[in-house]
Amino acid sequence: MRDESSADFGVRCWRRITTLWPRKLALTVIVNVLFWSFYFFLSRHALRPVHTLAVTWLDRWAGFQPTPWAWVYESIFLLTGITPLLIVSREELRRYVIGFALLSGVCFVTFALFPVASPRPANLGENTFLIFITRMDGPLNAFPSLHAGCLVYTLVLVRRLFGRRLKPAVTVVLLVWAALILFATLATKQHYALDLLAGGLIGWTADWLAWRGSDRADIASVKTRRKSGVASQAG
Repeated sequence: MRDESSADFGVRCWRRITTLWPRKLALTVIVNVLFWSFYFFLSRHALRPVHTLAVTWLDRWAGFQPTPWAWVYESIFLLTGITPLLIVSREELRRYVIGFALLSGVCFVTFALFPVASPRPANLGENTFLIFITRMDGPLNAFPSLHAGCLVYTLVLVRRLFGRRLKPAVTVVLLVWAALILFATLATKQHYALDLLAGGLIGWTADWLAWRGSDRADIASVKTRRKSGVASQAG
């Protein structure tokens, strides 16, 4: 017999996903159209001289291992695609979109002004999935890593949404998954190690800027609800 909390987990997730679903659907379409339009253009069109970055010991340690790491590399879209759907308030959704716009905007401006070619080799071997990825994803958007930026931004969002309610086992799974994704960016030679550091920092900063004052807003909201409750009881 399943534990009650486990049995209710799917129901709770579904309720979160369906909350504000028209707004979430509209924002998903708009954000994706804008994001991928800029992303694909800048990944293949250098507006300035193209640069390369220094290869670190981490890059050499990871080597080039497209199998199975190409699949792990793309698994980030499960995390970044599902997590925002678990938002349950308009204010959280607004702050998430603002932060994502900041993260994307800084990266896109950097791609335009300081394009860095990814360290991927000319010969990709026989890994058809990595070949597919590279045909879709141009080589000129290595620095900073949007992969790392979106990963950090999403992990912090998970923490904000669930806080102490997040079970330790789930936290461990997410952190291990994140570490594997970051390694995959190096093992597929989509990024330099320095890309990950820059992207992760931008993702964290975007979250911090987007959620500034949220604690004060939450306190004010609680006080408003309490006053409303007192007023209704007095009436």
